[in-house]
Amino acid sequence: VLTFVEVVVLFIAGFGLFIAPKLVGPLWPWELLPFNARFLGAVYAAACIAAVMQTAYARWSPARVVTPMIFIFTAIIIVLSFIYIGVFDFQRWEVWVWFILYFILPINAAYHLWLYRALPPANKNPLAAQTKNILNAQTILLGLYGIALIVAPSIAKMLWSWEIDDFHAQLYSVTFLTPAIGSYVLTKGATKLEWTTLGLSQLILGIFPILGVIIVDLSVHRVNWLSIGTWIWFALFAAITIAGIWMLGQARKTN
Repeated sequence: VLTFVEVVVLFIAGFGLFIAPKLVGPLWPWELLPFNARFLGAVYAAACIAAVMQTAYARWSPARVVTPMIFIFTAIIIVLSFIYIGVFDFQRWEVWVWFILYFILPINAAYHLWLYRALPPANKNPLAAQTKNILNAQTILLGLYGIALIVAPSIAKMLWSWEIDDFHAQLYSVTFLTPAIGSYVLTKGATKLEWTTLGLSQLILGIFPILGVIIVDLSVHRVNWLSIGTWIWFALFAAITIAGIWMLGQARKTN
C-alpha cells in the first residue's frame, strides 16, 4: 500500500517536474531552479519505474532489489532534510507532506528488509563471472561517487554540468547510491524480472538527465560546454544508460 502511494507521488513529482516544471515546480517543498527541476524530475521518474514494478508484481522478486533501493533513497533524503531544515518553510503544507512521507517510507522499507532478511534470492543460480564483474564495477563506480557527493560535496560537484550548492550536491548522491545498491543486490543472483526492473529504471535515470540539461540549456545557456567536468558528467549518465540497456539484454537471456 505504501509503495502504491509512493508510485503516485513519484509519478506526479518525476514526470511532472520533467515535462511541466512550471506547473509542478511551485508545489515542491523548496524553490527549484530550471536545471534542478528537470534533474529531480528525471531522478523521481526513474524511481517511479522501480516502484511501479514492485507494486505491480508484489513478490520477493523484484522486491528484493527495489526495497533496499527505496530504503537508501528515502533514508538519505530524510537525514539531509533535517540537516538542511532551514531550506524548508513549515508554513507550507507541501513541506509537512514531504517530512511525513520521508519519515514513514524508510521505516517501512527497513521493516520489510528485516522481516524478509532470511529469504534467499529468487534465482539461486550464480552469475557468470563477467556479468558479476560488470555489476561490481557499477556498484563501486556509482557508490564511490555517491559517497563523495555526501562527504565532500564542494569537490564532487565540480563534475556537475551546472552550478549547484552543497545541499543539492548531497541530495543528488541518491542518484548514484540507489542504482549502486540495486546492482550489488543483483550480484547475489538475478531473475528476469529483477534485471528488467533495474534496467528500465537505469534507462530513464541515464537518458532523462541528459535530455533535461539540453532542454534547459537551450533557453538559459548556462552549461560550460568547454569544461572537462561537463563531459565527464555526460559520460557518467551515458554509462548508466548503456548499463540499463545491458541489463535489459540480460533479462532476455534469463529464463
